[in-house]
Amino acid sequence: MKTWRWASVVSSVLLVQGCAELDPAPGESVAVAESSLNVSTFRFMEGGELPYVLGFSPETGQILGGAHQLLIPRTGGREAIDGANLPSQLHPDLRGSLLQLNSTLREGEAQSTAFASNWWPQRQNGIADRWNSANKNYSDRTSDPDNLSPAEKYDVLFHPGQMERLGGIAAWSMDDLRRPPYLRNPPYIQPAVVVAGPVTRWELQHHGLYQGVYPEYWWGHCNGWSAYVAAEGAGPRRDVRVKLSGSTVTECAAAETGCVLFRMADIEALMSELYFSDSVTFSGRRCETRADRTMRDVYGRPVDPACRDLNPATMHVAMTGLLAVGAKPLHGDSTERQKLMFIVDHTWDVEVWSFPVKQFSIDVIEEVDAQQAARLLCGGAYMGADCYNYRFNPSATRFVRVAARFWMISDSVTGETLLTPPEQRTVPLSVSELHYVLELDDNLTILGGEWIKNPSIVNGINGKELHPDYLWIPVRAQGTGEDADDLGGSEDNPYISYAKVKALLTLSRRDD
Repeated sequence: MKTWRWASVVSSVLLVQGCAELDPAPGESVAVAESSLNVSTFRFMEGGELPYVLGFSPETGQILGGAHQLLIPRTGGREAIDGANLPSQLHPDLRGSLLQLNSTLREGEAQSTAFASNWWPQRQNGIADRWNSANKNYSDRTSDPDNLSPAEKYDVLFHPGQMERLGGIAAWSMDDLRRPPYLRNPPYIQPAVVVAGPVTRWELQHHGLYQGVYPEYWWGHCNGWSAYVAAEGAGPRRDVRVKLSGSTVTECAAAETGCVLFRMADIEALMSELYFSDSVTFSGRRCETRADRTMRDVYGRPVDPACRDLNPATMHVAMTGLLAVGAKPLHGDSTERQKLMFIVDHTWDVEVWSFPVKQFSIDVIEEVDAQQAARLLCGGAYMGADCYNYRFNPSATRFVRVAARFWMISDSVTGETLLTPPEQRTVPLSVSELHYVLELDDNLTILGGEWIKNPSIVNGINGKELHPDYLWIPVRAQGTGEDADDLGGSEDNPYISYAKVKALLTLSRRDD
């Protein structure tokens, strides 16, 4: 058994508050005061759009991926951490007394009922994947109708008789598209096919193998699944066989024909698609550079500020403030303080791996002097680094080393486990280590921090590379260009209605 060190040397103090100029400056309109999703009464400024995931196809001109519509809480006061990393941009309650650095706040866990599920990878055609069937022929919708893809089932129920034809396509990987045509590998060929309707066609063309580029291995719906479970928590409890009565989704009787079976995972997939492009609060920076192409300074830190990523002080405040103390939910009608999940992009580089953070533990928290802090930051540094003087924040006079862990909910559920009700899936949480130095003033007020290697293990976990890129909290499924029912837009499937999928989810949560 591993023994963890608990060094309690830091008293409770207030975090200095500050402001920063946002680039671009947010609009002055108030967003998300109310919506069809019953958003809480926080007031936000619209801060523009943040594209995420995937990339750009030079041959088709297609922008690949989704986008967060950024919502910036309207708060006053000052904070010391730079503008991209303000904790109050993640949650408006992360300021004042809630931001006290308290050495007793060593662990915490969200109250949410969020559950493990699947990330619907694009190499398997996203939510158009027939995940529970060996029959992958989209032209055959009669051999195994109960195990069509979530997208096909939606089309059969809500877009009956609206079959659409997809032409055959030859697609190359992103790496191949960067090469001259004569140096490319053979393309991936997809045949012409007639599909169930507009939802299936759109999914195959934008989140599947018909999108003009062969998807990278990490492209998928982890962001949409993370946003759904963090915002709404509740998953389906049972499969439902349904039909339309007028415009209302109703459950079928046992012997009734002409109905569509939606398995629990089908509903989860559709909810993940609805949240693929959403409205969120956000803190940190988005690195667009591959790990092997990132330039670093003599201390091993990325030179590009965007790839310097999340300030560890912001991660520390988010863990202790949201998971240990708690705050008012950004989604829903509750006004009671709860221990809240937030979402991390787990990798610091161009790849995006989104996971909801369920709990954390601080295993070491100890004060060190300036020279010790400099040496900690020098771990893994290059020649020329000054390992005797702390040169990274001239206002810092005291320093604290922290070793922590956080646990994330898995999105790797496949096969028969997806047939199990979400609340019964015994999928272990994924754990990740954090190692950092917090910078403080004489009053132990947090000013910022730096990522470090694990100093207790030779060649151990490198916190300079293994740390979150950014943090975010979903506020609503509706994203840029979408109406109040999540229809329209260009980043997630514009033919899927939030109200209709929510009706399926509600039926699946009722007792038989």
